[in-house]
Amino acid sequence: MPVRFSVGGRAFAGSGFLFDKDGTLLSFDHWLAVMGERARQLAVELGLAEPERAALLQFMGLDPARPGAANGGIISLPRCDAEEAVAMYLASRGKGDLAAMRALAARVFREVDEEFPFDRHLCPTTGAEERLRAIRRAGGKTAIVTHDTASAARRHLAALGWEDLVLAVVGLDVCEKRKPDPASVLMACDALGVPPEETVMVGDTSGDLLAGRAAGCQLTIGVLTGLGGEEELAPIADVVVPDLTALRII
Repeated sequence: MPVRFSVGGRAFAGSGFLFDKDGTLLSFDHWLAVMGERARQLAVELGLAEPERAALLQFMGLDPARPGAANGGIISLPRCDAEEAVAMYLASRGKGDLAAMRALAARVFREVDEEFPFDRHLCPTTGAEERLRAIRRAGGKTAIVTHDTASAARRHLAALGWEDLVLAVVGLDVCEKRKPDPASVLMACDALGVPPEETVMVGDTSGDLLAGRAAGCQLTIGVLTGLGGEEELAPIADVVVPDLTALRII
């Protein structure tokens, strides 16, 4: 059912709403705690001395001197890229051959993701939950298109109590092709049963928006709650907004 909405002072109608996850619906804050726990478990498994543990934390994006503070690192990388980067880092420092470090990183990342108390750490971006609920009430269909795994994204949805608000999730474990390739966007449209020309793509990076354009989405909305700045998103997006409160369901 078409949902009437306004954004950027213009009125539209769409049936499907596709959202990137991290930086769009969720802040990156929880990844500090997740990466910290991954680093802790890796350090225990490998018996790392304190200087080595601190260096691993630094590599993974945390400041050892300021717990809870980020330094960039690999926090914003897609899950599979972060896993590979850690494996290569450990192998390059003589902790084992690359195959063994890949297996170790994969196991630790999986175990942390399965056991981590996401309900205590996830932080929705401004307006995210309200807009998802408003779209649902209005009869629209919503999907997530993420470079995280779909299985991890579903755990996040469950922790937030959003399972009924998002009907489909496409991650790198479902579609290997990454945004800006349109494959994941088209897969999400298929899952919702909505053609791209009746969908809206919302994201915080140029890849999100380029994927939406390449898939033929009727509208691309750049949101400034994540990695991309206005100077990056404005040339690509139909509309750039500070946060999701600017997407008003009529």
